[in-house]
Amino acid sequence: MKQKANYQQNSEKALELLPEPISEIRVQKKNTTRYSLFVDHQFLIGVSEATLTKLNLKKGVEITPSLFHQIEEAENQWAAREYFFRILSRRDHSRKELKDKAYKKGYSDSFVDEILDEFEQKEYIDDQKFARKYVTEKFEFNNWGPYKIRTQLFKKGISKQVTEQIIKEVFGDDAIKESMLALVEKKKQRYRREPEEKRRKKVFDFLMRKGYDSENILKNIDELLALIAQ
Repeated sequence: MKQKANYQQNSEKALELLPEPISEIRVQKKNTTRYSLFVDHQFLIGVSEATLTKLNLKKGVEITPSLFHQIEEAENQWAAREYFFRILSRRDHSRKELKDKAYKKGYSDSFVDEILDEFEQKEYIDDQKFARKYVTEKFEFNNWGPYKIRTQLFKKGISKQVTEQIIKEVFGDDAIKESMLALVEKKKQRYRREPEEKRRKKVFDFLMRKGYDSENILKNIDELLALIAQ
């Protein structure tokens, strides 16, 4: 809130200088891809190279309040793009994840969807590829079951059609069984300390929490309990 208030205050001060022609454009010392615009030799606003080119800003161009608002809008859009690129450099995200993050940062919906459409077109984001990677990783490395993965994908904005398609591709009866066996194998020493009459419920509840459905658990419960007893 403080940052937003400061931005508003700076914007209002800049508008008091207008209209005036650009008296100087100076490359910023700390970031050579950004430029400082001056009117009547007073600092007006910092802009990206993209904004400078997009709005054809050069010395002598008159900055009116209307053009100043266009500059601010272009800068907000540039900042949102850079923000998305930083996020995507760390890990893949679904479209909804990026949109939710942009909303929390206060970026305008008017251009966020436009940027995300562009990112989809250029395949910087792809919900189907994201879902496939997410399902594979959560299944292979975390031993999550279909139910838990499905719930998380829905939260990330992946459509039901894509979710079901990917889960069907990745999961099969043999894969589910092997995953449950691997999970129980890791915890069998703990289960051995439980009375035999309680093991079934403990294993069942544990696998349900990991996202496996009751049908698959019950179908393999005897083998799972035999593994503990070995």
